[in-house]
Amino acid sequence: MALLSDATVIVEAGATSGTEHQACEAIRLGRLVLVMESLARAELPWVEKLLGYGAQVLTNDNLELVVESLPSGERSGSIELAF
Repeated sequence: MALLSDATVIVEAGATSGTEHQACEAIRLGRLVLVMESLARAELPWVEKLLGYGAQVLTNDNLELVVESLPSGERSGSIELAF
């Protein structure tokens, strides 16, 4: 999923949910990782680790700026997926 997305937004997750792995992979790929302010305030060790690696806190104050900074969805090429 990290490879297919432009950003990862973590709203709520448990320590064993796989969210940390997804977020670390997104950061490794240079993707934006956003953690909701409520999770950042909870001082969970895995969230602190993500913030240390470059994840950003998503707040009401920066929501509009973050959304505007995301790619518009237009791609120069197309990708066909077969399922």
